[in-house]
Amino acid sequence: MEPLRRAAGVADDTPALPEDLVDALDVVVFRTDAEGRWTYLNPAWTALTGWPVAESLGRPFLDWVHPDEVPATLALFLAVVEGGADVCHHEGRYLTRDGGHRLVQLHSRLLRGPDGAPVANVGTLTDVTERRAAERSVREHAPLLELGAHGAVHEDLPVGALEYDADLLVRTTSPAAERLLGAAAAPGAPLGRLEALLAEQSSGSVLHGPHGLLATALRTGRPQYGSVRLRRAAHGRRGALHVSVLPSGTAAHPDGGAGAGRADRADRGLALVLHDVTGLRRAEERQAAVARLGQHALAGGGLDDLLDEAASAVVGALEVERAAVLELLPRGDGLLARATAGWPGGVRGLARVPYDRADPLLGPPLTTGEPALAADASLLPGRDRLARALRDAGGSAVVPVVRPSAAGAAPFGVLVAQAPAERRLGEEEVAFLQAVATVLATAVTRLRAEEEVRHQALHDPLTGLGNRVLLVDRLEQALRQRRRAGGAVALLLLDLDGFKEVNDTLGHDAGDEVLRVVGGRLRTATRAGDTVARLGGDEFAVVLPGLPSPDEAVTVAAAVRERLADPVHAGSLALHVDASVGIALAPEHGEDADALLKRADLAMYRAKGLAGGVAVHRGEEPDGSPAGPDRLARSAALREAIAGDQLVLHYQPKVDLCSGATTSVEVLVRWERPGHGLVPPDAFIPLAERTGLIAPLTWRVLGLALDQARAWQDAGTPRAVAVNLSARVLHDGDLVARVLEELDRVGLPASALELELTESAVMQSPAGALDVVARLREAGVRLSLDDFGTGYSSLAYLRDLPVHELKIDRSFLRDAGRPGTDHGLVRTVIDLGHSFDLRVVGEGVEDRAACALLRELGCDEGQGYYFGRPVPAARLDLAPQAAC
Repeated sequence: MEPLRRAAGVADDTPALPEDLVDALDVVVFRTDAEGRWTYLNPAWTALTGWPVAESLGRPFLDWVHPDEVPATLALFLAVVEGGADVCHHEGRYLTRDGGHRLVQLHSRLLRGPDGAPVANVGTLTDVTERRAAERSVREHAPLLELGAHGAVHEDLPVGALEYDADLLVRTTSPAAERLLGAAAAPGAPLGRLEALLAEQSSGSVLHGPHGLLATALRTGRPQYGSVRLRRAAHGRRGALHVSVLPSGTAAHPDGGAGAGRADRADRGLALVLHDVTGLRRAEERQAAVARLGQHALAGGGLDDLLDEAASAVVGALEVERAAVLELLPRGDGLLARATAGWPGGVRGLARVPYDRADPLLGPPLTTGEPALAADASLLPGRDRLARALRDAGGSAVVPVVRPSAAGAAPFGVLVAQAPAERRLGEEEVAFLQAVATVLATAVTRLRAEEEVRHQALHDPLTGLGNRVLLVDRLEQALRQRRRAGGAVALLLLDLDGFKEVNDTLGHDAGDEVLRVVGGRLRTATRAGDTVARLGGDEFAVVLPGLPSPDEAVTVAAAVRERLADPVHAGSLALHVDASVGIALAPEHGEDADALLKRADLAMYRAKGLAGGVAVHRGEEPDGSPAGPDRLARSAALREAIAGDQLVLHYQPKVDLCSGATTSVEVLVRWERPGHGLVPPDAFIPLAERTGLIAPLTWRVLGLALDQARAWQDAGTPRAVAVNLSARVLHDGDLVARVLEELDRVGLPASALELELTESAVMQSPAGALDVVARLREAGVRLSLDDFGTGYSSLAYLRDLPVHELKIDRSFLRDAGRPGTDHGLVRTVIDLGHSFDLRVVGEGVEDRAACALLRELGCDEGQGYYFGRPVPAARLDLAPQAAC
């Protein structure tokens, strides 16, 4: 675009002419530097001179000026530079590569820098060779007409000629005049007959009336010149005549000077010279039509208006019966009439018209980009309505709008012109259609590019779904509509479970395929008016506007999860995808997009802890604090604590009840929050679960715990550390890999780590948990089932779950020291664990009585205040304990 901006000489903040539009002009657009060397030329330069643009740039423009005119041209150029007008209009001869020359009309403007010095010259060169030849022909034949007044025969003159005597009766008429007028002016016919003939055929009153050419010539005795448009010409097309009215005796004095008006009556009369300039006028009109269309395109209006103007311009400039712009439908099997002129009613806007690549009229433009001509389109096949309209005419011409190319440019469609039955269209008409199509192609390409930019700004490139920007916009629209019409609006946020493991183990190609398939399934699982978006990573969202009931959102969420349950095939593998869905509703949970997004996000993370995988936002946080600015502040502070050094680990020993030796230590995290002291886990773990911070919190705790285990190992007192896993972390796809990476980082064997899983976390997805636990055990990590007896269906899965130990929940030991207490349930749990070859740990051992009871019942290990409170590593006593 910049060369065109420079060529046009416009300021940087002025819209530049599209390059395709400038290339289509048959007027040379140029720029020279201050020394007169070409710095820009459009392709019309080659058409004018035969010289390639590349060979011309950098050379002085005077190299092309006719040698006879160089001194005058140079003087004119210097006068403009030294003067103040800066504008130049000039005609002169320019040399062509074949040794000839062309007469050109130059219009230019000198550009000056801030200091007033010339910096460039910009302008246009228009070929006026034929126009000036026509005018010269008229002047040159005036003496011949004067000879004709004395009896000379002028049948072979290349222009039409009529002579009138002193009584204004026809004296002679050339055959060319009869052909041009379409009727004969017989000798002896009065002048009034000619006036009537021209009035019948011409438009305007150039010849007639008190101020017309005829009356003026008779009154003044001086030659008069003008142009006349004829309404009738060959095949019903309009014509154009250049008319010279020469009073007898003035041909030798074309300026109307001393000889004018003094001839004897015998010599007096009128001579008319009629020069056919139809071709010239048509060329000018077509050029003007293309220019007007280009201006319309530059104005940036709608495409439909531009296409309508193009169809009308073709009918007007080519004088054909019909024109149309037909758009190729996306699947390439039909055409749509986007704009028509002169066509029968009902054709425009047809939804679909069959199209075959083998069609002899429409096929070539759309497949090869070449124009197609048909001498008699009515003979071509086609039975449908548009095909009949296309073929219900004589000669037809079809050119492509946006040529198909190897680079992948798809044709927009075709531009069609149809002439009357007896007329044939040729190369000149095709050239005009191609110029119009170029303007349309420029506009279509620009609009396509703008649409692509808009699409990219609002859509995810991988799945084709909307992005966050589009989601928020559609959500705001739905909320505005809800406020006007009532009803409910729901926002669903979905997070894919285990997706990171797919990416890490199978690669990003497999991960991308999963995301694409999920996106497609979300589309099919929702309504046409719903908005589905990918927010990034493995997170998706759905806006459900106009719900009759909030319960409908839960139904949709369940349907979505059911649709996602089908395997996703990535190569030869069948991958199973699950999702956690959080729901926020308007107006219950907020009336703006930001509030609903935050609350759906909270619900989504809570859904990961639920068996059904779907959660609706609750007004109260899990720790009992209301959702609002305070929660957001605490969430931000916790995020900072995880990233910083505000987490403190305390350790509580697990003790062998027979030997008193410490077998491992459980890790318990505290938050040393500035201004609040040491915050216990019950005060912030629920917040971490709710806000999605539980995963980064767990990884931070695991890393710190293994660092401490390494320190004990180096000190000669090795101890295994036990870290708790939440449901969210247990079902993350990257758990096994992350654990092994951390062990490798500190250089410890897998047996140095125990991971404690809650029964409820395992039962959320038993099959998934079984796979994860099996891989961890195979790697050598010890595993413990925590809080056993507080969940559900545990016995059905305990036999197959490859853990090493189970921990009896402290609630079972609450009355251990009271006489008469039945401990049968505790004994049953211990026996059950041993039957599965598991070690059993009793939690909540507060005193000697509870310790003795557990030992008596056969429990292997104990943990509680009786053996030691949770303390920092520096205060932890790892010495053997006394037996119960």
